[in-house]
Amino acid sequence: MPQLLFHNCSGRNLPDYAHHEFDSMLVENGRIIKTGYQLPAHPDMTPVDLEGATILAAFADAHVHMTQTGIALSGAQLEPAASLSQVFDLLADESSRNEFVLGWGLQETRLKEHRLPTSKELDAVAPEKFVWITRQDLHSAILNTFALRWARTIIPNLSAPDGLVRGNDYYRLSYSLIDKLPEAFKRNGLELVRQHCFRNGVATIHALEGSRESAADTIAVAEFSRNSDLHTVIYNQSGDPSLPHRYGWKGMGGCLLVDGSLGTRTAALHEPYHDQPDNTGNLYLDASEIEDLLNRAHQNQLHLALHAIGDRAIDTVAATYAWACKKWGKPAIANRIEHFIMPSDKAIRQARDNAINICIQPAFDHYWGGNDGLYAQRLGNKRAARLNPFKTMLDLGIQLAAGSDSPVTAIDPIAGVAALVHHSNPEERMSLNSALALFISEPHKLAGESLIRGQLKTGYHADFVCLPEDPFKIAPSRLGNLQVKRLYIDGRCVYPR
Repeated sequence: MPQLLFHNCSGRNLPDYAHHEFDSMLVENGRIIKTGYQLPAHPDMTPVDLEGATILAAFADAHVHMTQTGIALSGAQLEPAASLSQVFDLLADESSRNEFVLGWGLQETRLKEHRLPTSKELDAVAPEKFVWITRQDLHSAILNTFALRWARTIIPNLSAPDGLVRGNDYYRLSYSLIDKLPEAFKRNGLELVRQHCFRNGVATIHALEGSRESAADTIAVAEFSRNSDLHTVIYNQSGDPSLPHRYGWKGMGGCLLVDGSLGTRTAALHEPYHDQPDNTGNLYLDASEIEDLLNRAHQNQLHLALHAIGDRAIDTVAATYAWACKKWGKPAIANRIEHFIMPSDKAIRQARDNAINICIQPAFDHYWGGNDGLYAQRLGNKRAARLNPFKTMLDLGIQLAAGSDSPVTAIDPIAGVAALVHHSNPEERMSLNSALALFISEPHKLAGESLIRGQLKTGYHADFVCLPEDPFKIAPSRLGNLQVKRLYIDGRCVYPR
């Protein structure tokens, strides 16, 4: 295979971008051989003109639900709706095309009516079809009567006021819904995810798949990934280590729920919700159950990843991870906590002192932070102001990486970078260099791949993104408007084809 000489570019490495600039890069068999200035060409090289683009190592997204994202991309996108009538119009349009009417990204706090639709209202849209509408946080859904009849074949005593299902009932039904959908439909969804990633400059995702009940979709993602350019680090969302062993994965768990979400008031809190004073949320796993998971992970030389959002849940996980670190020492790849939205000071110290990896979702603050956002509505302004303390954790040396939690928010690293730079709390705003690193180099550290991915250096995979402008030379207000010009994976252009 001939060597590729990429030239006429402005290349930067992170986080030490100022000390690692170059204008040409030599690649062979998908790996970088050399970077430098005006590298000489010879007859065996194939020159590739990057037309003056700024190139960075490709973006990565450290938290994606790939199967659910594919299904969401195949359904009605409800996030733009500003009223229930617009929601119903979008669903009616979806009903005209598909047997399953699936709506995604609904956030009632953005609607004029400030409420969710009811089952009867969904019946009016499509009475003879299966209608399932998921809130944006993927922790509750509204079903029409047709869908509720199916749901009660799985949970006979299901309580669903006005068609709303939440908590454990929602999680069980959501995975049953995935099983119900045709395989061709789901496989087409995975292809949509791949294309969406490439358009946004993403060459690597961490895919959190399956459930305690079924690994079928985890296996489907694994098989799809074997023949895909998209590098996929897979977590099976189960406490069973057998599937990671079969496929040679390094971790187990994923978005394995310790609690729920703030939007549905199921995140586990020490103090009640501001807008529901009799509720402190749900704790789905206690310390003894997490200890059991850690024992299994340790015995099988795997790291563990768990979802924790509320302060009570985070305290439980952080303390148990600290117990494991004291008992066995720091693992080769540190255990992960997904989200870490509402950490106490004690939990932050435990994350620092016990080398816990934290996977954050910057877009959450963009959508739900601020004095008038969802967090403030659920918790009050004082508690809401302490959420998502990204810069605080980074300054303490805690290992952070960023993801989208797609389909909760879109796979869009540039938007995530802008959210970090423009955090709703000025004290938590990051430098552009640090923000980019959280979507470029740092996700690979959580997977034990930082010596081969995430940098444009000798020996690394030639995965890089071309931007039409240098993000360090434009106004911060324009960051979110940057568009990916090209994406290369292993030296081959995958976007545009």
